Amino acid sequence: MAKSCPMTGLSIIVVLTADLFSTQSFPDGSTVTFECVIGHKPDLKVSRSVTCEGNQWTSLELSCTRKSFGNLTNFFHGRYEVTGNLFGDTAKPVCDKGYMLADPLCEPVKCSAPPPLESYDYLEAVSYRCNKGLNLIGQSTLHCSEDGTFKGCRANGWSPEPPQYGCPTPTIPNAKRIGGKSPPYKLGNFIEYKCEDGYTLKGVAYILCGENGWSPDPPQCIKASKIEMISFINV
Repeated sequence: MAKSCPMTGLSIIVVLTADLFSTQSFPDGSTVTFECVIGHKPDLKVSRSVTCEGNQWTSLELSCTRKSFGNLTNFFHGRYEVTGNLFGDTAKPVCDKGYMLADPLCEPVKCSAPPPLESYDYLEAVSYRCNKGLNLIGQSTLHCSEDGTFKGCRANGWSPEPPQYGCPTPTIPNAKRIGGKSPPYKLGNFIEYKCEDGYTLKGVAYILCGENGWSPDPPQCIKASKIEMISFINV
C-alpha cells in the first residue's frame, strides 16, 4: 500500500495555498506550502512548507501573528476608544462633551431655542434685556449646555429656564388681594392684601414691584391666637 500523509492537526491560523486547499491526502514525498489566514502575517524567517515522509509530515515552522493596523487618529471634536490596534480589536468613536455622533462626524448638541432663533449650538449663549419699565428676574445670559438645555446660574442653583420680566406673582396662603392689578406684574405695579378671617397679617399689606423685586417682601397670613380670635368676635 502506497504511503501517504493526511492533512490534519494543523493550526487554525494557517491554511493550504489555494491550489491545494481541497486535497485531503498527499503521497509520500509531497511538499505543500501554507499561508496565514486573513488578518495575520507570516514569520518570513522560517519555511512555510512541509514534506510528507512516509506517512507523516515534517514539522511546520510557519507561525502567524495578527496584523497591526497602526493607531487611529482622533477626529474633529471626537476620538476613538480602542481595545488595541491588531486584527480583531475594536474601535468605538466617542464625541467630546457637548457633541453628538452623527456618522461619521461629531456635531454640536443642539438646544431647542428660546426666541428668536430656531436652535443654538453647544456653548452658544442667548442674552435677555427687558424693555423700559420691566424688571429682569433671573440670569440675563443662558448658555446651551451639553445635555441640550439652556442653563443660567440663579440664587438657588442652575436652572434651564429663561429669565422672567417684572415681579413674580406672590403666593400667600389665606390672603386675598384687595388692591392693585392681577398678574403679570410689571415695574411700578402694586398689590394690597388682606388676610382671611381667623388669620392676622405679618408684614406690610401694600407691596410695590421694583427693580429688585417686591418691596417690602410679601406679607404672611398666620393663624390668629385665641386672644385675637376673641377680639375679632367682639368687634
